[in-house]
Amino acid sequence: MSDDKTLFASVIEEHLALKRRNAQLEQDMPLEEFIPADPFENHALFKTEEDARQEEEETGEHPAVRLDWEDEATLGGSAEEPGWSETTASGEFDWES
Repeated sequence: MSDDKTLFASVIEEHLALKRRNAQLEQDMPLEEFIPADPFENHALFKTEEDARQEEEETGEHPAVRLDWEDEATLGGSAEEPGWSETTASGEFDWES
């Protein structure tokens, strides 16, 4: 285990030394233009649903289609028969029955 800690510590020390050396070069050769833009800034997963739908409508890609879920009122009664394991019907389980 001590070898792992020693190896890890040496890697960290190398990284920090390299970072210190590169900090001196930053004034003469800035890296800002080479750093890519944040890929998550305009990512669909990080938008509100409204923003995503608006963008889909504007670009024409995957047109926004609203799916309305059917409920008991639109189906005219119970949407699903109660199952064999329905737990809301009676009280406790009786082993002797």
